[in-house]
Amino acid sequence: MGEKITIKKSENDYLIVEDDLSSLYLINKLIIKNEFDELSKNILEKNKTDTEIKFFVNKQAAYNKNFHIIDENMSPLGDIEITIETDNSEEVIEWITS
Repeated sequence: MGEKITIKKSENDYLIVEDDLSSLYLINKLIIKNEFDELSKNILEKNKTDTEIKFFVNKQAAYNKNFHIIDENMSPLGDIEITIETDNSEEVIEWITS
């Protein structure tokens, strides 16, 4: 899969990763392990555009070694925002959720 993810620290304290989708392998495995495939697919479909897919991971859950995918930033502390730039969002969503 030729999608790119970039990791760099930006001025606004963002971490940008440049890599292929294999860098999201852990998220893929957590979605499958926790049986979040349908929920995740719905969230990713809801938050896709022609060029990107965006979703959030609850920061407090991640800190406690749990995984919770959400479609918007809901935590007062801020959630972890993940944006995937792609020209093939359907293939990316299928890979992440299966």
